[in-house]
Amino acid sequence: MRRWAVVGVGVLGGILWALSVGAAAPEGQGDAKRVVAMVNMAELTYDDFKQRIKMLELERGPVTPDRYVEVLRAMVREEILYQAAVGQQLDTKEEVKKRLEISRRQVLIEELLRQKVTPASQVTEEEVKKAYEDNKIQLTTETVKVSHIMVKTETEAETIQTELKAGKSFEELAKAKSQDAGSAEKGGELGTLSRGQTEPEFETAAFALKDGEVSGVVKTQYGYHIIKVLSHETTLQPYDEVKDRLREMLGKQKQRDVLMKTMAEYEQGAKTEVYEDRLR
Repeated sequence: MRRWAVVGVGVLGGILWALSVGAAAPEGQGDAKRVVAMVNMAELTYDDFKQRIKMLELERGPVTPDRYVEVLRAMVREEILYQAAVGQQLDTKEEVKKRLEISRRQVLIEELLRQKVTPASQVTEEEVKKAYEDNKIQLTTETVKVSHIMVKTETEAETIQTELKAGKSFEELAKAKSQDAGSAEKGGELGTLSRGQTEPEFETAAFALKDGEVSGVVKTQYGYHIIKVLSHETTLQPYDEVKDRLREMLGKQKQRDVLMKTMAEYEQGAKTEVYEDRLR
């Protein structure tokens, strides 16, 4: 039966996520085998504690030193329960044995993939800089400074357009007739907008206009608008602000590539048979 296709996909996703977090065990002095707690005659060592911190950080992110005692006490409670479970011989039950075997298999698979992925997913500074150069368009933010006149009916908007074409001041008409009180007193000025900040119809019209141009009538859920663009600006995010994000993006991409390649290699070398009709 083909097991990799079932087990592998879930594990691949888990490994990708775990590796992206990046665990770091707390710094400590002295022998890793020193005892930090005892439950009956069982010893919990500093090494056990470091391993637990690493697991927690993989699952939830960094664990700060002020939580170390809390983690240790949780380990003590867990050991108490573990000893109770073994004392009741729960580990001899067949159903429990099966679940333990599933966990053991998953740990082994995760470790195999981790050893494959970690060395191959390192990202160099040169790769980050290249990604920055290659993605400058995506890292550029376009903004537009706009004013508008908003009214409730299309007829009112068309009348205002006629007045604008006759030479009347946009700012004066905004102060006199716009029903957006917040901007009317400023001659219709809304300030600087980025994409995604306003209604789609308004955004499409505003970003399509050139500096100084005035739109036709634009309808949104708030009413009818006449838009004037004061200026456009494009700003490239500085390298230092985005390099960590780019490094993370590249690292994840490398991890995915290595995982897929590894999975394909093992699948190619395995003899599998899948009996889909037997699932019914």
